[in-house]
Amino acid sequence: MKMVNHMKTLVLKKEDVTEIVSILNQGGIIALPTDTVYGLAIKAGHLEAIAKLARVKNRPESKPFILMVSAKNQIGDYVRLNRRDQKLIKRWMPGAMTFIFNKKNSVKSDGQTTVAIRMPDDPWLISIIRKTGPLYVPGANFSGEKVAMSTDEVLQMFEGKIDAVVVGVSGETKSTIIDATAGKLILVREGPIGLEEVETSVGEGGKMKIALAADHGGVAHKEVLKQKLYEWGYEVEDFGTQGDESVDYSDFIYPAAKAVSEGRADKGIIFCGTGIGASITANKVNGIRCALVNDVTVAEVTRLHNDSNVLAMGGRVISEDTMLKIANVWLNTPFSEDERHQRRIHKIAEIEKAEDK
Repeated sequence: MKMVNHMKTLVLKKEDVTEIVSILNQGGIIALPTDTVYGLAIKAGHLEAIAKLARVKNRPESKPFILMVSAKNQIGDYVRLNRRDQKLIKRWMPGAMTFIFNKKNSVKSDGQTTVAIRMPDDPWLISIIRKTGPLYVPGANFSGEKVAMSTDEVLQMFEGKIDAVVVGVSGETKSTIIDATAGKLILVREGPIGLEEVETSVGEGGKMKIALAADHGGVAHKEVLKQKLYEWGYEVEDFGTQGDESVDYSDFIYPAAKAVSEGRADKGIIFCGTGIGASITANKVNGIRCALVNDVTVAEVTRLHNDSNVLAMGGRVISEDTMLKIANVWLNTPFSEDERHQRRIHKIAEIEKAEDK
């Protein structure tokens, strides 16, 4: 078996799968031809390899590497996905598309809170990742310089600095990179797929899904709203309760809030007698920003300023008519995207992470 601490860069063929996998599993760096450009591959989660690759590329520590996976269902192991993100993955992967997502708190590989993820459209590369697990594969270049497109170009830049290069033919174009960490998609790097095309795809293939829940004090309002949501064109998942017998609000509110947190619903609307118990319960769930609202003005502000993703109302506090007006305004008001509000929401997320430790 070849050791990975040699100074000479090995030149391997695609058929040398056993040696390629061995070097990667030991923390080595290998230049691989991909369906876009040549990339420098390391095993994800190998901290020494991550540090070594950053030094080799002269790359800022704050700039995340692209993580390559071999299957779409691996992505959820690393990042928090909402329904929009799931649509993006289903529509654009595999291929020359990289999305930046918010990393799960439990994933602590490179110190970043976000991760750029791509699934290559290359059967050979997929087969390698299946044997090693997900790989970090940034472009084969020094930071800020032209990416290598051939084996010779790789060797000119990295001879003696990396463990191996695999001979092959790469694609000729870098992947599109889109930041999907917030409500608005942001183009980070131009590629073969345009931002407008990606934004259009978000609206295709399904309605917005609303998670509903209530206790006995809010069930009447919930039932009225449920029918109205269907009329307004939304998909609904009702987590109960279904009757007016006395129940504990947390038994129904928590599953609905969890559905929003895990991306199984786009937004949530919850009720109890006053809305207080429901809102407190929902806000115990990571990623939930639940607003207790009793008037239309506050409903608009909490979407514009707080990007609230769960709405709580009191079944014994507001009328049915007011409840419907609040819900309609809340559902149709977008987040403002103002920098100051994004900064404050980010700080809330940092508090959640600190409390999880």
